[in-house]
Amino acid sequence: MYRLIKAELFKLFKNKTFKVLCIVAIILSIIVIAMTSIITEDFLLKALGDIPKEQKVIQLEQIRGASSEAIFTPGQLGFHVSGAKDMFNITTIELFHTAFGVGAIEILIGVLVAAFLAKEYSEGTIKNISAYGKKREHYYIAKWIAITVGAAIIMAITVGLATIINIIINGWGEPFKIIQLMGMLKTFGAAVIVNSAVVAIIMLIATLVKSNGATIGISVAIFVGIPLFTSFLYGKIDWFDNLYELTLLYNVAIVTAISANSTDVIKAIMISLVTLVAALGCGIAVFNKQDIK
Repeated sequence: MYRLIKAELFKLFKNKTFKVLCIVAIILSIIVIAMTSIITEDFLLKALGDIPKEQKVIQLEQIRGASSEAIFTPGQLGFHVSGAKDMFNITTIELFHTAFGVGAIEILIGVLVAAFLAKEYSEGTIKNISAYGKKREHYYIAKWIAITVGAAIIMAITVGLATIINIIINGWGEPFKIIQLMGMLKTFGAAVIVNSAVVAIIMLIATLVKSNGATIGISVAIFVGIPLFTSFLYGKIDWFDNLYELTLLYNVAIVTAISANSTDVIKAIMISLVTLVAALGCGIAVFNKQDIK
């Protein structure tokens, strides 16, 4: 098992798609910095046009207040500063949460799984596990571990680089406390756990469809399309809200939200672990029964 994991990690670091995704992660971190830097009071005052200055100031304060009071809303894809105390002067911790984004990491994971698992079906290399006498469940788990490590690295690049650049440009943004750094590490750890469940679900999809394109397409439909659709229903039907909040789709987004509290994070981790066990178990069961040629 150890050798399998080691071999899969070696393949991961040699994988061209993984290297490209790391470059994409760097670009995303730069986009986050650019996005948060361009949103300034002066920029918005100019964007408000030729209305009287007094009205501009009033609207500016209304926008600032709406942002600070904003609660987490499913379906808001991309990078958002909702929940920040001052959207025009966000702190490093707030930028750290913003850099995780909603939907972006899941798409990158979908591409990684497609290149690292689904592609082996189309190329026929996956049949080698039988030739070398490897247990299928060990192979599958080793794949999951390697892809989860890859996803964690991609997240670390996106979030870490954006955070470091922001510290260099704007400083910490508030009095520094060690407990804040510990909180950031806990959030990142929670994000890794939650996204490991995302990996397991997309691996199950790849195992079923055995196609690169289909794996990516279905992943986007699930982790982008469904949250976007449910955003029109969320907050209008109580039973739907309660049900949706028990899904991974909701919790993968809220676990890194600026407004998330300890209860939200713990709940997200618990739901993700249950989802992980179920998806990984189903994936192994399907993989064991497949006639791989």
